[in-house]
Amino acid sequence: MGKNSILLSSRNILENNFKSSADFSFVQVGANDGVSFDFLFDFVSKRKSIGVVLEPITSYFIELKKNYAFNKNIIPINVAIHPTLKEANIYKINPMFQNEYPSWVKGIASLDPNHHKKTNINTEHMIVEKVKADSLINVLNNNDLNFNNLDYFQIDTEGFDFEVLKMIDFNIIKPVVLKFESVNLSNNDKHVAFLLLKRQGYYVFDEGGDSIAVNLNLIKLY
Repeated sequence: MGKNSILLSSRNILENNFKSSADFSFVQVGANDGVSFDFLFDFVSKRKSIGVVLEPITSYFIELKKNYAFNKNIIPINVAIHPTLKEANIYKINPMFQNEYPSWVKGIASLDPNHHKKTNINTEHMIVEKVKADSLINVLNNNDLNFNNLDYFQIDTEGFDFEVLKMIDFNIIKPVVLKFESVNLSNNDKHVAFLLLKRQGYYVFDEGGDSIAVNLNLIKLY
């Protein structure tokens, strides 16, 4: 692995541009329990953070709320993001079978009823949870975060990321760094997502199963 591929990562970019104890604003769509699967919880805990964390699954949301209880400026919201629905079906692992799989199985909950097949999860071990849903703009309008000066926007919705990305009104919400899970997107959807972000002035690159968009006018890569 070359030097650039090591340095060019979302974590390094954020840490280099937002030092410990700095102000930091963020939105996380698909937050799970807040602490699993990525570095964001550790990062925001070390800064003067304000943000919104969204998670539709009830049991995960309860954990999320507890984990962020230390910071009243980080608002947990129990909702799925969808452009039209007010209720949605989320397909998730049955807790009775969770221990039969690696820890990442907790993160496969999806609006797609067939998403679990991509990771060879037994269909009989999946269950459905009906959750509250709303559009991105409706959810974000119900809090006091200043989205015109948003530092970071992260999407991890197990295959629905492109749909959430398309709901962002970049005239209102213009994060300086944006991260979304692209590994589950079709080649065409990923291509269109990249074009959309580049038209908004972002530099875009892949990081593992994610894609990162950076406003180079406001953020240094190294």
